[in-house]
Amino acid sequence: MEDIIIIGAGPVGIYAATLANLHGLKGIVLESLSTAGGQLTELYPQKDILDVPGFSRIAAKEYIEALLKQQESDSNHLQIVYGEQVKNIEKQEDKSIKVTTNKNTYLTKTILLTTGMGVFTPRKTGLEGEDDLTNIYYSVKDKSIFKDQEIVILGGGDSAVDWAIALSDIAKKVNIVHRRDEFRAQESSVNLMTSKGVNIYKPYGLVSFVKDGNKAKGIVIKHNVDGSEITLNFDSIIVNYGTVTSASNFAIEETNRAYNVDRTFRTSFENVFAVGNSCYYEGKVKNITCGLGEAVIAITEIDRIVHPGKNIPVHF
Repeated sequence: MEDIIIIGAGPVGIYAATLANLHGLKGIVLESLSTAGGQLTELYPQKDILDVPGFSRIAAKEYIEALLKQQESDSNHLQIVYGEQVKNIEKQEDKSIKVTTNKNTYLTKTILLTTGMGVFTPRKTGLEGEDDLTNIYYSVKDKSIFKDQEIVILGGGDSAVDWAIALSDIAKKVNIVHRRDEFRAQESSVNLMTSKGVNIYKPYGLVSFVKDGNKAKGIVIKHNVDGSEITLNFDSIIVNYGTVTSASNFAIEETNRAYNVDRTFRTSFENVFAVGNSCYYEGKVKNITCGLGEAVIAITEIDRIVHPGKNIPVHF
């Protein structure tokens, strides 16, 4: 039987595994994907992170690599098992928890949910013919492919604005289309985007793609107030509308698709904890650094459960 099973190998899950090892806990990390890092690896590997301690800026992929290097050092007893999606968790008579995946069944004393927003797929535009296009992107894994291209970016959040800034240095032309008057991204980022000469179209909705075989060569957009339409030509288009997440099958109380937790990050399911974007409490901030701090508290509480009466040191 494991002391702990961590479900999800995003940045918070990887760090939680490091902490669990420092506390002398034995267990595994279950990750449904074939690689660690969650959205940082799958959707934004080259995006710079600006707000984690110790780095003025670091690419998402490099940050995950640093976390993995830390996690894999010093004979860590918690290995990451890839390609296993958790289907169910079930309390046993002896208070242990049975974890059933698409491949195996495990028994554990505790669970830490670090699943972020769950299993995710990119949110699409919904325009006709979208799935047939070969020059539409929902993430940027290699920004060099956009060198000297004319680009259209759809979206108004941090990711859309950040990519507009990053690609403005290598692309021939960058246009960003947002349906609202105001961007949701940080004001400083919007100001930087403007200063870099990115062409901003707001508030505009989408009408249709202008197709040329299996590629789109343009997109028709419509002003949300006066109804005027214009066509933006492009070589590639990037859709930054966020992700659609799947609900879990776990019998745990939720708020806004996140698990309700107390001050030690316990959920309504006995000995199951949740941290990072998978948890909800009043004042919750969805931020990597907050998730790392939450993991410290949760792992310490789990150590108390697994090793009752243990004198837990202040690490480390």
